Amino acid sequence: MRVTRRGFLATTAGAAGATLALGACGSSNESCGTSGSPGPCASGLPDGAYFDQLAQDLAAAGYGTPQIVIDLDRLDANADAIAAGAGVGRYRIVEKSLPSLDLLSYVSARTGSDRFLVLHLPFSPTILGAFPTAHVLVGKPQPIAAVVRFLQAVSPADAQRVAFLADTPQRAAELAQLGLPLQVGVEIDVGLHRGGVPAPANLGDVLSVIAAGPLTFAGMLGYDGHVANAPAAPGLEEHTARQQWKTATARYQAFVDAGSTQFPSLWRDDLIFNSGSTATYPLYTSGPVNDVAAGGGMLRPASYPSMFLGALAPASFIAAPVLAHYDSVDLPLIKNVSKTVWDDQQMFTIYGGGWAAEFAWPPGIDLAPLVNDPENENLVPNQTWCVGPKSPAILPDDWIFQHPRVADAIFQFEDILLVRGGRLQPTTWKAFPRRY
Repeated sequence: MRVTRRGFLATTAGAAGATLALGACGSSNESCGTSGSPGPCASGLPDGAYFDQLAQDLAAAGYGTPQIVIDLDRLDANADAIAAGAGVGRYRIVEKSLPSLDLLSYVSARTGSDRFLVLHLPFSPTILGAFPTAHVLVGKPQPIAAVVRFLQAVSPADAQRVAFLADTPQRAAELAQLGLPLQVGVEIDVGLHRGGVPAPANLGDVLSVIAAGPLTFAGMLGYDGHVANAPAAPGLEEHTARQQWKTATARYQAFVDAGSTQFPSLWRDDLIFNSGSTATYPLYTSGPVNDVAAGGGMLRPASYPSMFLGALAPASFIAAPVLAHYDSVDLPLIKNVSKTVWDDQQMFTIYGGGWAAEFAWPPGIDLAPLVNDPENENLVPNQTWCVGPKSPAILPDDWIFQHPRVADAIFQFEDILLVRGGRLQPTTWKAFPRRY
């Protein structure tokens, strides 16, 4: 049974026993050392001196509410690594994980890519307007009503810079019935089983509709989201992932072979064969894929499988000020138990909280158990109980830093603060003005 803050506070002290069984989650990495230590933290996080300086800069700039920060030096290094790993002229920017026109512009300039994979179609007019030479690949088949609404919002010229997807003859027919020379690719299933043409033998059913016109065949998309997450015995994770990638790549090649054999008139040198993700982009050094998508790796969030991401470093952090400090842990209704179990801990509350994130600094911090809502349940969080080691004391107006689990945590903020050379910059960026 899930225990929430509201549910817990509605119970009696009989819940105390559950306290011993439920550990805190979202803890910071305790191997980072003490504040000001020169060495780097685990998982590529900056050291304590970095966060201490950032806290001073936030206070000096007059910030008193939670903020999200992007480190531009780290972003530069990540962008260079991803563009190099994907290959020259092969990188496509995933907008979902980078929901800011300022951020997308920066990444586009740094990588030299003006190709975008867009998962949410209503974002496309904004991207097309901001990037006059951009090509957009829509990342999933869309309801025809969404396509019609999109086409009403853009010029015919801009519509020609977009490739839609079809995964069934019916989807392809709906697009053809619009009577426009739209670019249309085919989504194929290379093992994720979340959509796409299920097998090469079924590909002709979709391609025959596209070949009949007025559509233009654009290529294929076969997302490999299962590869890096394949279940494996301890120590065999990378081997298993590589085997899954080989299987997915062979399956992709089978689709390409089937299509080029059955419909040679549709085949051109400029067809898109898209796959990849932040978790797998370095693997695409061979095979049919010529268009490699990645987005969140630019900021290297905490939740991504790390076996192929050694070149990437965390580049975004959530900063939240401390509201109140308690010398000891004093949870409601279980005061005596909490003081016994956490007798070597201090307790404090931070402004906001509830984000899907790991604590990054100071070390050893946890969410207080039982009294906080699950991550992202409260999208406008009020304040959050935290516990941590007695020393150093974490006092009101100090700053706590978290490492987001997903890059699109940006969406929970309007302004994006920037860091260069370890110092807060006067320039800020904006997140996308709309969500859905």
